Amino acid sequence: MNDLPVMLRVRGRRCVIVGGGAVAVRRAGALSEAGAAVTVIAPRIDARMPAEVEQVTRPYQADDLADALLVVIATDDRAVNEQVAADAARLKVLTNRADAPDDGDLSVPAHAHHGPVTIAVHTGGISAAAGAVIRRQLSEALGEDWPRLLATAAPFRERMQRSVSDRATREAALRQLTDEHAMAVLRSGGVAALEAHCRGVYDKARQQDDKKVTAD
Repeated sequence: MNDLPVMLRVRGRRCVIVGGGAVAVRRAGALSEAGAAVTVIAPRIDARMPAEVEQVTRPYQADDLADALLVVIATDDRAVNEQVAADAARLKVLTNRADAPDDGDLSVPAHAHHGPVTIAVHTGGISAAAGAVIRRQLSEALGEDWPRLLATAAPFRERMQRSVSDRATREAALRQLTDEHAMAVLRSGGVAALEAHCRGVYDKARQQDDKKVTAD
């Protein structure tokens, strides 16, 4: 049975990493980049640990998971790992296990951010190395156009969501911000041309919305 792919919103949430080695460094970097409040707990912590991460240099304690959304279990001591997992289950804290990925609540796929586009590859635990290669191939194939298109359309989408009340009008306009024609505008005229296109789509949607509100 396949797992459910999700994007976990961790910004501003407390995430704990138990363990201080290379895996902990990688997880701390990814969580910190996503805006999490990261605490790393281990008797010894790798010097490569990101500076913005809170570092607690002592053994794990049961109350270390208080108020945590997620705990990454990444020590080389199975007894400690099992204890952290048991505490997390009791406190309903999500777990990511480096020692036994299938026993955790979630796994972290090989991923890369390209502006608003995130590419993630999961191989079902068969090969992390293969996942990294596939991710790199997809990143190289993506190019710059889609990230530029989505980044340019983003503020117009936000304005549309706030100010166009008619659902049909709004959804039709949102599609026009990122459809094939919008991509053609970007490729032929650059970001300035795409901004003008998005502005035109937004203005037209507002006019149509105002007419419908008046008619009602």
